[in-house]
Amino acid sequence: MIRETVGHLRDLPRYRQILTGLVRYGYQDVVTALRLEGIARPFERAALGSEVGPHDRPARLRMLCEELGPSFVKLGQIMSTRADLLPESYTTELALLRDSARSFPFEQVESILREEFGRPAHAVFRSIDPEPTAAASISQVHRAVLHDGHVAAVKIQRPGIAKVVQADLDILKNLAHLIERRIRELAVHRPLALAHEFERTMKRELDFTIERASIERCRRLFAGNPTIHVVRTYPEYCTPRVLTMEFIEGAAINDRAAILGFGLNPEEIADRGARIVLEMVFRHGFFHADPHPGNLRVLESGVIAPLDYGIFGQLDAITRERIADLLSGLIAQDPDRVLRALKALDVRINPSDTRAFRRDLAELTASYSDLSLETISLSPLLHEIFTLARAHRIQIPADLVLLIRALVGIESVARSLDPRFDIAARLTPLLRELYLRRLRPDRILQESLRAGEDLRRIATILPEVLSQSLESIRQGQLKVNFDLQGMGRLVRQLTRASNSLTVGIVVAGLLVASALVLRSGLPILAYSGFALGLVLCCWLVWNMSRD
Repeated sequence: MIRETVGHLRDLPRYRQILTGLVRYGYQDVVTALRLEGIARPFERAALGSEVGPHDRPARLRMLCEELGPSFVKLGQIMSTRADLLPESYTTELALLRDSARSFPFEQVESILREEFGRPAHAVFRSIDPEPTAAASISQVHRAVLHDGHVAAVKIQRPGIAKVVQADLDILKNLAHLIERRIRELAVHRPLALAHEFERTMKRELDFTIERASIERCRRLFAGNPTIHVVRTYPEYCTPRVLTMEFIEGAAINDRAAILGFGLNPEEIADRGARIVLEMVFRHGFFHADPHPGNLRVLESGVIAPLDYGIFGQLDAITRERIADLLSGLIAQDPDRVLRALKALDVRINPSDTRAFRRDLAELTASYSDLSLETISLSPLLHEIFTLARAHRIQIPADLVLLIRALVGIESVARSLDPRFDIAARLTPLLRELYLRRLRPDRILQESLRAGEDLRRIATILPEVLSQSLESIRQGQLKVNFDLQGMGRLVRQLTRASNSLTVGIVVAGLLVASALVLRSGLPILAYSGFALGLVLCCWLVWNMSRD
């Protein structure tokens, strides 16, 4: 069993730490469902001896993530945005992980800078503040002065985090594989695919060259926009583990008092911030996926400066048009249009559940039919869509989750400045623009040419395919493959049952033969047979207990 679940012996201590944490924080049922009690049980008594307080289950999950370190803190942060997978009580609690990161000592900062630049920190920068201005699960930021006098924000990766994260990712993928096999209620959410998506996200965030490339791309896309300031980077001070960019003062975008102190109108700032994010999504298809107040600054001039470019979403033109159809259907309260848009976005809906899902979707949109666009808040509407998806076990693609995260985040920020903020009014022109783009003559011509090329290719290969198929039928060589769902599991169960039956027969034969040999006066051989039979009998009992 250890070989099956651990894979590499070097990860065994970390497995024990994770499983012990699950037991200590009241998730013994998860360990039991995964059949990993054999690893956790030696540590269970010590684990239960620790006091974790009378917290509810979501709070205990958040505490467990904090205890297990950066990888699980980041996992918890990501899962806090997945209302399609977790109930609101869990997503609300896990959202608190954004503010739970602890800083690491400045001595380690100096060590990393020496490793990356080959010289001490005081030689790299004119000065660097030992106290961090911000700390996150993967990195922390220090204020520094460059040799040319520019003030910079130096983002430094946590020491040794790459190795820790890679080990944790291997474990998470292995546990996700076990969940798919052993917890049927969770298998429908494809935990292994989620683990691979999390791995992709973490590896991108651990490479600061990717974040720097995102910053430079945003600078090009918004070069002519006076309402947004994209931070400048300093390439000579950047490595895969260190990112140096200009230091942004300003105020947090939800700091209404500071914005008023600048002599600015909070309602205008709300409108400006929302238009920037919506333009990112629907015009450029490259958007900031985490626009919470800590990542958006307002300068004294009223210009908005996004921070932390580590999580960016990307949408192609076709996907943006399909998302426009989805949002148009929600705003128009048209369940059929919403359902068509979801299917076009590769949202997997069980065919047997389509009618029930459409019924619930119609009831949801009907509950908003008496509200005007100005009074509709997108956040609770999307949250209810997520809740509906979770109830029907519908899988939502990762890029769509990032988009919804961005829309909900910017609406929340805007409404903190302007309680009457109407995101639908800002969305409608962009959605109309995407719709009209489909009707442009050049677009229609391109699609017609593409369809004509497809028909020409089909007409070319169809006679050959039909000829080969007819010839295979004539010669009796036509093969038909059937993919029977669940057949693999049935075969494994039958194989295990036949192995158990075979071993049982062997054990019975050994016992009878050993008894006969013992009567013949060969005790050593007889007792050897008894011992072997006992070992096989123990294996048989253990194998049966697994079933």
